[in-house]
Amino acid sequence: MYKTYLKQAIEMLKQNKFISIITIIGTALAIMMIMVIIVTDSIKTTNIPPEINRDRTLYILREWTKRKDGKGNSQNGTISYKVYKTYISEMKVPELHSAIAMEWEKSVITSPENEMERVPMDLKPIDANYWKIMSFSFVSGKPFTQEDFDSGLKKAVITENTSKTLFGTQNALGKTININFIPYTVVGIIKDVSPIFHYAYSNVYIPYTSREAYESNWFRIMALAKNKQDFGLIDNEIRAMERKFNSVDTEWDLELKGPYDHSAQEISRNSEEDPDMKSQLRKTIFILCILLLVPAINLSSFSLSRIKKRREEIGIRKAFGAKKYVILIQVLYENLITSLIGGIIGLLLSYAVVIWLKQWLLGINSDSIVPLEAFISLPIFIAVFIVCILLNLLSAGIPAYKASKVKIIDSLNQNNEKS
Repeated sequence: MYKTYLKQAIEMLKQNKFISIITIIGTALAIMMIMVIIVTDSIKTTNIPPEINRDRTLYILREWTKRKDGKGNSQNGTISYKVYKTYISEMKVPELHSAIAMEWEKSVITSPENEMERVPMDLKPIDANYWKIMSFSFVSGKPFTQEDFDSGLKKAVITENTSKTLFGTQNALGKTININFIPYTVVGIIKDVSPIFHYAYSNVYIPYTSREAYESNWFRIMALAKNKQDFGLIDNEIRAMERKFNSVDTEWDLELKGPYDHSAQEISRNSEEDPDMKSQLRKTIFILCILLLVPAINLSSFSLSRIKKRREEIGIRKAFGAKKYVILIQVLYENLITSLIGGIIGLLLSYAVVIWLKQWLLGINSDSIVPLEAFISLPIFIAVFIVCILLNLLSAGIPAYKASKVKIIDSLNQNNEKS
């Protein structure tokens, strides 16, 4: 039966080419606008290598301290080493936790072969657990170990592009680079990482213990939960750490900003305020509804026009015993074919728009690359299919229902405009 409907839908597209083209273009543009929002959010929040554990990772971004006596100004910033080492590093619930030292400026990187060519690059001082939370593609070598980290050895992992920039080759394993004029040995080379991965991206990765006075650094903390059900337990553990600090410290009260899941930290990462996820969700739903309803209303007129031309066919089918719900299903199914064609075109257009506007939508440089894996994911394909179904129901549902309700005599009488 559905094969017959499919063939009939294709024939209808061929017979009414102008209306079919307008309908497909309108559907594609509507779905493109919706999918730009969905694709952008998916790139920022779904599990994509090397950030393959986004759904299980919580983030502690800042600490806020204020005097117990209420005098003086409060202090707000990223996590101090003292708070991390004394309290947060003692967490028991997470499977792993990792501290990333903050770098506010690019570091000067040089090679011994050409020390005069000083290249500003992004540096990420990390611990050994970082490599277990992320999933990098190593071209050669391996990450520094826990023993290297504990000993503060000056070892570095660099990207292929960094290797090529400094040495003219993508395989600089075992060579020495100078980081702010301090020599480090290259122990691993990884494939380049896109800046869309805020926690994975860098040019050079080193143990933060290899730097002098690392205890004075400031950090952001990642906590990898065993599963999402542990999020509440981790939050309780963080709140218990705050109470412990406040009971011990005689001068300051501590408040930790977090733990946030990946979606929440995307909003709060560059803000001092706690993210209002409910408000953000309401805004997103409102925008998506507008983007669905307005095109659906416009497209419904085309659906109604196509159905009016088929009133005689519908009347004959009903005269031979076709049920109302069968007529309804057929019209919706045939219109769904058009919606799916427009959906595929709309999805491809949304990819083009995201790439074109990546600096605005993703917050990365215009010359940065968005990896293919960021676009190809099951959630995105499911989302575009659901959007197609919703748009189909909204644009063709009422015309299809009205067509199924028309009396046989009115359907057969082409000159009767009653509907």
